[in-house]
Amino acid sequence: MSETFRTLPGLLKYVEANYKNECALGYKKGGAWVRMSTAEVGETVRHLCLGLVELGLKPGDKVGMVADPSPHWILMDLAILGAGAISVPMFSNISHDNLTFEIEDSGMRFLFVGSDPQYQAMKPFFGKLEKILTLPDGLGDGQCVSFSTLVQVGAKRHAKNSGEYMRLSEAINEQDTATLIYTSGSTGVPKGVEITHHNLVFQVGAAHKRFPLNPATDKIVSCLPLAHVFERMVTYYYFFTGTSIYFAEEIKKVAETLRELNPTVVTMVPRLLEKVHAKMQANVEMAQGFKKILGSKAWARAHSKVPGSKDTFMDKVFDALVYKKMRAGLGGNLRIVISGSAPLDPTLAAFLLNIGIPVYEGYGLTEASPVISCNFPGHRKLGTVGLAFPGVEVKIGDDGEILTRGPHIMKGYYKKPTETAEVIDKLGWLHTGDLGHFDAENFIKITGRKKELFKTANGKYVAPVPIEQAVAGNKLVDMVMVVAEGKPFTTCLIFPDFENMKAVKAELGLAESGNDIFLESAEAKAFIQKTMNEVNAKLNHWEQIQKFIIIKTPITVDSGALTPTMKIRRHIVMEKYRAEIDSMYRP
Repeated sequence: MSETFRTLPGLLKYVEANYKNECALGYKKGGAWVRMSTAEVGETVRHLCLGLVELGLKPGDKVGMVADPSPHWILMDLAILGAGAISVPMFSNISHDNLTFEIEDSGMRFLFVGSDPQYQAMKPFFGKLEKILTLPDGLGDGQCVSFSTLVQVGAKRHAKNSGEYMRLSEAINEQDTATLIYTSGSTGVPKGVEITHHNLVFQVGAAHKRFPLNPATDKIVSCLPLAHVFERMVTYYYFFTGTSIYFAEEIKKVAETLRELNPTVVTMVPRLLEKVHAKMQANVEMAQGFKKILGSKAWARAHSKVPGSKDTFMDKVFDALVYKKMRAGLGGNLRIVISGSAPLDPTLAAFLLNIGIPVYEGYGLTEASPVISCNFPGHRKLGTVGLAFPGVEVKIGDDGEILTRGPHIMKGYYKKPTETAEVIDKLGWLHTGDLGHFDAENFIKITGRKKELFKTANGKYVAPVPIEQAVAGNKLVDMVMVVAEGKPFTTCLIFPDFENMKAVKAELGLAESGNDIFLESAEAKAFIQKTMNEVNAKLNHWEQIQKFIIIKTPITVDSGALTPTMKIRRHIVMEKYRAEIDSMYRP
């Protein structure tokens, strides 16, 4: 890869020289798919870049990005990078305080917003910025410049000086910061992670070795936020291979998009795969007659079979009559489903493999830009996060912490040398904060978080994540938060799965009950308690869930209880539901 290109503008140059794809990037507009060719992508990036330069953007300047995933996000990102500037992706649903901090800490000059709702949400912050770049035309006043106007301005500048873009992009050094990505702030003030061109180019090369793609036969659907470095990096990789990338309209329409386009590759987070599983389960339970009998038997088999074991005659029947339809619900053509960002329940992974959905779990973090290890075709082991990425060093510290070193490690935390030194030691090892070990074949298994070991009042330690994952296997449960730190025993909060509740109500003979009444019922509590008993049977006594409370409102990003990457903000949830938690510890 280093012989091919060294920067992200170099990636664009490589793609233009090697592919002539009529649909390099695709998106839906007015109900129809709009396709952008490789040549159109390159020309638009150059014009956007020079339009930004015309507005006064200089190398090293910061440009914020608050927009939904789309070709326009990628085009603007590459344009910013082509000018030698730094893109700062942000989630529009982060807290007001964190957004204020990120704008001020980065010192960004411009902000790109992708829709009118995002424009309105960002409006209170416009006074801190010089220019607002808008995807829709006609928003705002003289401070605002639309995407189309920026392209026109850049085209005129390019006509006068056709070599300017080339000079700007070739002046970029591979060790220059390409992007500043702020951590979610789940435990405090966000930190800006400085990721270089070299970091991301290295990741693209490593991904190519693990997941080779064929642009003639493969097709991509992208459905995760590009503000998250995981999806952004794999999108760079997809683009590098010349494979067509289609962006889903919105997360709620992912299944619809998969059925429409029949892609071969998609990246997902466990949360989405859990939703897929719940939807499939609801379909089985709502079937009638012979279909329900066959579906129930196939469902049970998919949850009990050891993946990869020899198929029985009934396995082949189930595949032809049941599993094939389940796969069709996801387009029917998937050959690679990459899961990242959070741990994937091994039971769910086994089910997906047994019905013919080839899922591969990976592991990383923003500071590693992001991939550290992954399972990949020919090398997959359930319950692990795979083998180290090519060129990535991994070792286990004396205390069981996973350490990693290599070309993927961030430059550091922006303007925070002390915090940087706390996570990257003098020998260049990044301390991930995750606990784990290698198995006999060098597959990495995550066992918990170094900082997420709760110490009870009795001095015993509880690792919450595996317990939360296990309890969340109940189809009435959406998410779980274990409570144990400083407490005499372990409890948890249960956040119900409202999408799957209708099917559970019918199963328990309470179809006519309202949600609140149902969640208060003895039947609902017993339904969850059954799973709790199964989980507790595998735990030490001090780890076992003694009590739980069902929260009747959904847990959401907008409420501040979840990070944009769907991780629980424990300190916020603890404070919000302090009364409920305290009630579980009263005599």
